Formats: sequence, C-alpha cells, structure tokens
Amino acid sequence: MDGRFASQRALLAQYGVTPERIEQRGKVAKVYTTNGVFALKALHDEREAAAVWQSLRYYGRRCPPVYGTRQQSPFAVDGGRLYYLQAWHDQGVKADDEVVRSFFRGLAELHRATIRTVAVKEEEIEAYRQQKKNEWQRARALWEERVETYESAWYMSPFQLQCCTYFHEVMRAYSFAEEQLAAWEEALKETKQWRTAWVHGKARLSHYVAPYWISWERAHWNSPVYDLIAAFRTHVQTFPPLARAWFDGIDEYEKALPLSAGERAFLYGHLAEPRGFVRCLERYEATRRTERNERAYVAALQRCYFAFKNMEAVVMHLVQRDAAQQQKEMSDAEAPIDEHGQG
Repeated sequence: MDGRFASQRALLAQYGVTPERIEQRGKVAKVYTTNGVFALKALHDEREAAAVWQSLRYYGRRCPPVYGTRQQSPFAVDGGRLYYLQAWHDQGVKADDEVVRSFFRGLAELHRATIRTVAVKEEEIEAYRQQKKNEWQRARALWEERVETYESAWYMSPFQLQCCTYFHEVMRAYSFAEEQLAAWEEALKETKQWRTAWVHGKARLSHYVAPYWISWERAHWNSPVYDLIAAFRTHVQTFPPLARAWFDGIDEYEKALPLSAGERAFLYGHLAEPRGFVRCLERYEATRRTERNERAYVAALQRCYFAFKNMEAVVMHLVQRDAAQQQKEMSDAEAPIDEHGQG
C-alpha cells in the first residue's frame, strides 16, 4: 500500500471515514466512500487553520461545512500537520458570463457582511504610497537601463527586441498607476478613513462553487479591494480579448457594495501596475547567454503582455465608465428647472 494512502487512511479514521479510493488533486485529496465524496486538505500552519476557522464563523452559510473528528475537533492532526474534511464540490458548470457576474455579486455579499470603517493616519498613508512608488521606480529604472543596453547593441535578440517594443506602453502604465495612487492618497488624507473586511485572500472562479466559497486558508482582514485585485490578476492570464463579463464585474460588485473614490483609485492603480515583465527580464538576464532558450523567454514575455493588455482594457473601461457617470451627474445638476419644478 502506498505510504501516502496509508497516512490518509489513518487521518480519515479520525473522522470515522473509510475510503474506497483516494485521488490526489493538487493539494487536496479527493476521497471516495460509500457515503459520498469528500475533500481532505492539509494546512501549512496554525495561521491557516485560524483563517479557516474564522471564515466559518463569519461566513458559515457561504462555506461548505467542515466535518468534526470523533473528538469533536474541526481539524485532524498527523505528523504535526493539521487537516480538515469537507464534502467534495465540483464547479459543475462552465465559467460563462453569468457565472462571472455571479462571482462578483457573491464576493460583494461576503465583504458587505463584515465591512467596517477604520481610522487611518496620514503617516500610514504616506508610508504605503512611498513604498509602492519606490517599488515601481526601481522597476522602471531596471527597464530603462536594460532597454538602453539592448538598443545600443549591434544585434538584438528576439527577446530584447520584444522588450524594446513594449517599453513605452509599460512606462505609461507605471505613470498611470502612480497617478491613481496619488489620487488614493489625496482621498484618504481628506477622509482619514478606510474600509476593511474579512477577505477571501485568493478570490478566483475555481474557489467559487455557488453558493459556496472554498479554500479559505489565506483569509484575513484587508480592504475589500484586495480580493478584486487578486481575482483580476488571476483571470487576465489568457489570450485577448477578455470575456465581456469581466468588464461588467465591478458594476455587479458595486450594486451590492459601492466603492468610494479612494477605493476606486487604489483598485485602478494596482490593476494597472505592469506585473510580470520585470521578473521575466531578470530571469533572462540571470541566464547565461549560451543557455538561453530565446523562444521560451519570448513566449513568457508575450504571456505577460497579453495579460497586461487584458488588464489595460478593463482599467480603461472602468475609467471611461466613471468619466461618463461624472458627466451625467454634472449635466443633471446643471439642467434648468421649469415652473413646475421639473428638469
């Protein structure tokens, strides 16, 4: 008998469960029994266990029930590691537009249940903005330095040529992100308030099996915008164009939980940040020239670019949406009132 299977059987015995077959699905064991199919998942540490337990307290009806052991504990222990057991839930439907919209509505309902407003100090706001500004400036400096080197070469490799081709778009994205973060800082310095909620921490379609949310190990207190950023960053990793529902997702979210001007600026700035490019560039530079697989590095850079263009389209859609709404509000405010009190 396989050692892992024997260990899992011993774990399941703590729940009084006898498996017929066990399939390993990444970090989760899919357990087949005569009484149904279960998911057995390992936790890395007590912090993850606390996150799962807190999530059950806050969002019990939105989480699949966690089965207790024979000792009435929500977690089984084996070899110093903690495990929990739930019913197995397949995402039985294709992730079409309505599923994506439902995902955003469900996320807003979660956040609304625990949303709270906290006071923030100007020093905290300035420190965060400076941290991000420094991070982005280092990335920009690296890009500029390498592009200057590539452009001065007699012959550029395919990867180097792609870097130069994307350079100006990436620089504009960093500038836009910094503008949005400045707008966020200005908004918070005025209100000195910020909203937090118990966020999922890894919000993505694979963790949403309506009406349930699964995999709460990364849950923590943070701005609700954190989950929106995580969701978009995961799902823009595809060949353009992005499905229309992703453009409408924030509208669906805001029907249940409208965002403030500061939250929108924070969201747009972090979505616009050109992620992945610098890491790809550093890996390329760290590899010896004789060992570089140009085709593989070009493909990796193109994947970053495709995700970047998907995200750019989402952000521009949101910015234009906001501008149109502001224009409408201004027009409504300026509309003349007739003698009957109608515009």
